[in-house]
Amino acid sequence: MRARLSLSVATPAGARRLDLPHVTERRIGRGAGHAWEQFELPRALGDAWLVNPCNTGPLAVRRSLTILHDAQVWQTPQAYGRAFRLWYRLLLPLLGRRSALVSTVSRFSKGELERFGVVPPGKIVVAPNGCDHIDRIAPDPTILARSGLAAGRYFLAIGSLSPHKNIATLLKAEALRARRDLPIVLAGGANPRIFSGTGLEGETGVRHLGRVSDGELRALYEGATALLFPSFFEGFGLPPLEAMRCGCPVIASTAPAVVESCGEAALYADPHDPSAFAARMDELAGDEALRARLAAAGRRQSDGFTWARTAERLLDALLDGGALAPAPAGAPSPVRPS
Repeated sequence: MRARLSLSVATPAGARRLDLPHVTERRIGRGAGHAWEQFELPRALGDAWLVNPCNTGPLAVRRSLTILHDAQVWQTPQAYGRAFRLWYRLLLPLLGRRSALVSTVSRFSKGELERFGVVPPGKIVVAPNGCDHIDRIAPDPTILARSGLAAGRYFLAIGSLSPHKNIATLLKAEALRARRDLPIVLAGGANPRIFSGTGLEGETGVRHLGRVSDGELRALYEGATALLFPSFFEGFGLPPLEAMRCGCPVIASTAPAVVESCGEAALYADPHDPSAFAARMDELAGDEALRARLAAAGRRQSDGFTWARTAERLLDALLDGGALAPAPAGAPSPVRPS
């Protein structure tokens, strides 16, 4: 049955060309953004199913698999602008009901999407993300020398302005650490705004690198004493698995989706307690054997999260949902995956 399936990617006419050697790209319409997705995309002819991979899709297409990654606009509404929040609070429940199939990336997200009434109970298929994309990225270790960092002599965090990412806890933890010889390094975000309002803008133990390339990020993972991941909420939690894939130990929050993804391969701390993160950092910095055990356990844990496995679960959902069956008479004409 799988041999009978074909895949193409629908894109707006002005979109950047995709480098996908085994997938056909279909240029559709003249518009872009939500207007293109809601009006031009559904009008394209075809009888294939539509796969919507990232929290949005055309409401007119029912023969679709829509992937809803989380319920963050309900869990952390303060992290989003008013227009964005209102649009997604309207759109997601409609997609959750109108799409023939719905998938999400963790059991926690499944429960939250059901709890907030976004998707009817029993409809969601869980297909976790993969992390092995980082295997194809060549590390750029020059970032260490340019930033004055030595391998194995810093903690890494992925910076973000979103409140649920909880960078402030790490900034407070820095002031509580017994060992101050290993700096916290933040990658990503905009420097002034990340530090504003924390009371620690001048803290010399915290460095900010700004945005980094994929190759630089991999090198930072590989050289870090540990990744620090203090989020209050996550739908999945990809950075810890990327770090594990690179042999980097992880100190993570006890957010349910993060624990679900990381299993027993991470150290955990209460995201509301900076002293707990400080204690974990001191513990790991002083225990080489623990770092080695976590690195090995992390690599094993990351092996369970591959994009091939994700694709298999989504394909099974499509086949079980009748993706090879002909469209019923009078049904809207969907197109191939967007």
